[in-house]
Amino acid sequence: MTDISVIVPIYNVELYLKECLDSLTAQSYQNMEFICINDGSTDGSLKILREYEKRDSRIKVLDKPNEGYGKTMNRGLQMAESPWIGIVESDDFVKETMFEKLYESADSSDVDLVKCNFYKYKVKEGKNIDYSKEYPEELFGREICPLDHPEIYDAHNSVWAGIYRKSFLDANHIRFSETPGASYQDISFNFKVLSSVGKMKLIEDALLYYRTDNLQSSVYNPNKIFCMSDEIHVIEAYIKEQSEEKQKKLWPICMRKKFYDYRWNYLRLAPEFQYAFLKLMSDEFAADEKEGKFERIFWRSEKHREELREMINDPGTFFKKTRNEQYVDERIQLAGTVNQKIFMKGILQEVKDSDYTVIYGAGIRGKWMAERLLEKGISQSKLLFVVSHKGENEEVLGIPVMEVDNLKTIKDKLFVIVAVKGEAQIEMLANLQKLGIENVALADDEFRKLIQIPL
Repeated sequence: MTDISVIVPIYNVELYLKECLDSLTAQSYQNMEFICINDGSTDGSLKILREYEKRDSRIKVLDKPNEGYGKTMNRGLQMAESPWIGIVESDDFVKETMFEKLYESADSSDVDLVKCNFYKYKVKEGKNIDYSKEYPEELFGREICPLDHPEIYDAHNSVWAGIYRKSFLDANHIRFSETPGASYQDISFNFKVLSSVGKMKLIEDALLYYRTDNLQSSVYNPNKIFCMSDEIHVIEAYIKEQSEEKQKKLWPICMRKKFYDYRWNYLRLAPEFQYAFLKLMSDEFAADEKEGKFERIFWRSEKHREELREMINDPGTFFKKTRNEQYVDERIQLAGTVNQKIFMKGILQEVKDSDYTVIYGAGIRGKWMAERLLEKGISQSKLLFVVSHKGENEEVLGIPVMEVDNLKTIKDKLFVIVAVKGEAQIEMLANLQKLGIENVALADDEFRKLIQIPL
């Protein structure tokens, strides 16, 4: 039997997968198995896995249809045969001594979890590496209980920076959430682990390179903006199942985490997505406060306590003060009529706050979009049509038409809606990028449906 089973979830990571697998097969500790689960990749990831499987008998490949991160990880936990479990994300890579050091630390003590620090890694004009020291100095090398040191919960979830005793995970029924299409499913897993483990150990060494410039990561996907709250709700349900004594310890930790995780998620989003998520934050925080759940929180700053008050009592003012000026992504799909309405209100708020709303494309789609905006109460004087190459028309629907290059002088005060189909969008987005215009939405079929929703 191997001593450590390392689970590697894989989905469309052909750019990074070889570096990850090379780092695993080069480990100084040999008695391991690598459970590589291909979650329906559509790129060349499976081909790479098959190549490595032939080279190294420790690599076990499972190819399956796409089921999402949670189900993929749970498949790995089910397949694992070793007493210790490791996790490595397929866009990360590890130091040669990582699992040797983790296993030595685990084997020399009576703990169910050993965690290490890591490097934040990105490739941009060469290698850029930052050491991420996640835990207080005085906790390294000791056997500790996380509930006696709540500051451990403030560290990055980093479920991949450590090893877990498999019998501990099984006995406490700790698995990943399996919500289809969800993200951040490491949040509830990590919380359950820390809240169940009696003794753990922390290693000061940084042993893993955590990639922060993979744009396919869920961190950069605005389609996932409500997945953060789904995971917090899983944690809340978990706490309600615990003894009254344990709940008293866990609720302040949970509410502190909820505030700071929600706040982080909100601040990273584009303004129209922020508006949608702020509504959820405000409603949930108001209900939590009514139940007294914020009473015993230790705040990082008194300013954050004041922010909580404003989020609950005056979210509109909070939004105006904190809205993100940089647009993150031009596409979003929100499930449910309520969330769609909130999103469209955010779009219209952005239109109202801009000096001009520019409709890029003055054809059938552009005219249709202008008509919908006028129906929503947007003033005709705030609308402009732009085209790549101007013809004879000076106006369409009484709205001025100008060439896109002329936007350069007013680019900081615009909200642009690209109102064309297919490949023409690529050219238009490139033109806007050259001008430094970032606040852009695509009037694709999803957007067209949303703008027709009665508000």
